Amino acid sequence: MKTPALILIAAAACAAPQAAFASCADFRASSTELNLNYDPFSPSGVERTFTLRTRRLNPDITAVRVVLADPGRIERGAALGRDDAVRYDIRWTRDTGRIVFVSGAEQPNATNGALIQFGPSRSGDSVNDSFRIQVPAGQGIGAGDYYQPLELRFICYKGRDEVDRNIQSGGQVAVNLRVPERISTFVGSPGVQRGRIDFGEIDATGGNKLRGLTVTAQSTIPYDIRVGTERGALKRSDRDDSGVPYSLKLSGFAVSDRSRVVCDRTPAPGGRGHSLQVELSGEDLRKAPAGAYSDIVTLTFSPRLGLSGGEGCSATQG
Repeated sequence: MKTPALILIAAAACAAPQAAFASCADFRASSTELNLNYDPFSPSGVERTFTLRTRRLNPDITAVRVVLADPGRIERGAALGRDDAVRYDIRWTRDTGRIVFVSGAEQPNATNGALIQFGPSRSGDSVNDSFRIQVPAGQGIGAGDYYQPLELRFICYKGRDEVDRNIQSGGQVAVNLRVPERISTFVGSPGVQRGRIDFGEIDATGGNKLRGLTVTAQSTIPYDIRVGTERGALKRSDRDDSGVPYSLKLSGFAVSDRSRVVCDRTPAPGGRGHSLQVELSGEDLRKAPAGAYSDIVTLTFSPRLGLSGGEGCSATQG
């Protein structure tokens, strides 16, 4: 994937622990409904409604109170332990103000959780309830797959009497969020891929002249910026022997043809601005014959192989 921005310049024996067994109820959700795609640079986050299916395993119970719990944090499977963590929330559509998504050791109680009622006969053994997962916009997370099985912590009731407390884990309800590999650029406004640095009519008696513009990058992966120039100097035409040399700076680094700037992924949601500055020497201008001079500089943004070497950008040659 390459995204060029054309600038026209003038991731002892002990018993083994046993998985919790849902003695009175169990819970499942469709993996399809909880497969989410997330763009850190989109102005809107992700909202997805999913169905939680609650099944009664003990015919004596009449209701269950359940909370969904993140036992740790949602992390990228390929890079566990890194700081890439996704903030998200889950709401019960029947009572969006009630807390049903918890973390840490919080357990279901009278002030939280979704209270799900079963029917009086076998036809009421299964209940479908609607929940909504919300992932806020603008989180600066890198490309990759983020997976988190949720714990279902619940209390079963027979009338008003508590029958059982238990925890279900194991992935029957799990969030799977994907952040795609992406690099996009624009000059000034989204969608614009070309910009012009225009010095206008220059008074040759003055000093050095400096002009510039900004290229904005939005990326979920580390990237390279390769600099290429068409003529290497400002000329009136390709056949012109006379030219005006110029110096370039990209994000504060002095660059020239075939230079390379390497960067880690950009912040979200705004991205990273790369200033491109062109400077002309007053002395060179005084020597140049009259005419209209130009050159084309191409900045090519490409995915960078391997890890970025730290935050921000650095320059390299070749």
